[in-house]
Amino acid sequence: MKRIRRALPEEASRRGRSPDAWLTDNWLVERLGMKRFLNSQLYHRVPRRVNPLDFLGIGSLFVFINQVITGIILATWYSPSVPAAYDDMKKIAHQIPLGWLVQNLHYWGANLMVVLVFFHMLRVFYIGAYRKPRELTWIAGVLLLGITILFAFTGYLLPWDQQAYWASMVGTWMPFYAPVVGTFIVHLIRGGDYITSVTLSRFYAIHVLVLPALFLMVFGLHFYMVLAKQLTMVEEARDLPKRQRGLVTFFPTTVFQMMMFLVIIGCLLLYISMNVNAPLLAIADPLNKAHYNPVPIWFFFSIYQLLKYIPPVLDPLGIIGLPLIAGVVLLALPFIDRIPRRTPSQRKTYTVPAAVVVAAVFALTYLGAVNQGIPGGSSQVVANPTYSKDILPILQADCAQCHSQAVYKSMGTPMLLSYQGINTPYKGQKLIVPGDPAKSILYLRITGQQQPQMPLGGAPLPKNTIATIANWIKQGAKQ
Repeated sequence: MKRIRRALPEEASRRGRSPDAWLTDNWLVERLGMKRFLNSQLYHRVPRRVNPLDFLGIGSLFVFINQVITGIILATWYSPSVPAAYDDMKKIAHQIPLGWLVQNLHYWGANLMVVLVFFHMLRVFYIGAYRKPRELTWIAGVLLLGITILFAFTGYLLPWDQQAYWASMVGTWMPFYAPVVGTFIVHLIRGGDYITSVTLSRFYAIHVLVLPALFLMVFGLHFYMVLAKQLTMVEEARDLPKRQRGLVTFFPTTVFQMMMFLVIIGCLLLYISMNVNAPLLAIADPLNKAHYNPVPIWFFFSIYQLLKYIPPVLDPLGIIGLPLIAGVVLLALPFIDRIPRRTPSQRKTYTVPAAVVVAAVFALTYLGAVNQGIPGGSSQVVANPTYSKDILPILQADCAQCHSQAVYKSMGTPMLLSYQGINTPYKGQKLIVPGDPAKSILYLRITGQQQPQMPLGGAPLPKNTIATIANWIKQGAKQ
């Protein structure tokens, strides 16, 4: 029989045919009526050499597809209830064939997606690709970054182990500092004052129903705008002098480069997933009897590290104000930046401050990773302590998360960060009884004589710190 073979676009071009002639004979293309569309998207001219960073967007989409596939597989074995959630995670990791690999791919894929989306935005900002006519593309991208972070945050609680529980406890404290609606938001997310099985169900519903729907809608707009306005490399091709162009068609040259980038991303994700297991500690314990040291999710490290350097009165600014300001600035950026040129060196008004902010975020994240937690108290016993000089710094370091003014107003917990508050009875009982530590709730809780031991969710206070508080109470709890 005579062998029939279709010519590839490059071979067709050598034979004198149009490179897109294969579209005319394609059965599916003809039925869908997509020849003109595919021709415009595949055969525009681009530079031969493309920066691999231009493929971070498609890399993010590739990892999202991984999240969808592995998430669906995990959902077939997972029950969002207590303690079934924890048992299911152990079963997936140890009993289901290749369950450990699916679990690892999903866990590390979530972290990788946050990184890729973040660096994709940095790349777009650096080359000035957010300006006219791509304002909507940029705005959709900013929203996608926020949704990606919410994906990672809501999914973090689902294993229901100590790390997941206490990281979520730390993260869900943040909205308490929002004025007016802070308490409502936290109660809406948690389903009450604390993280319970209701919280787990809500996080699961948000993670698998609400956020995917939002992501697909926003991504649809983002992808459509990318196709409609094309990539910046098309503009770069037009701007190059004719002698320096060396232009090629997007398909197959750039598409091949893009596929190689995705292969590298896929191999990296697979290598990490096969060699580093997703963490699964002991089952979540709301009383934290094992004294697990709570830490936030890694992309919140910078915020919590910043709180160590600012006075407690500015905590709402650091937790709510700065992220809100950053979001507003990012959304408004295409309408603020009116500099004609896109070259970074010609946009120093924006690139230099952005570089400082990004460097600060990286530095704070690194410091938060290597220096987790806030050390409380002095290593020496203070013989004659006073509240303002010696006791307040201890309480600010170890008790502010649950006993700050914002949380006191929202949940009615004892207010320890003021002298008046610590002397105010709580539910008819005195927090401190001057002269008698044995009758003071504060002392009984930090020593473990009355449960739950404080600080809740943290390691017990050092013995020297407890001795300083005891001396303060014995000597009359002086201000």
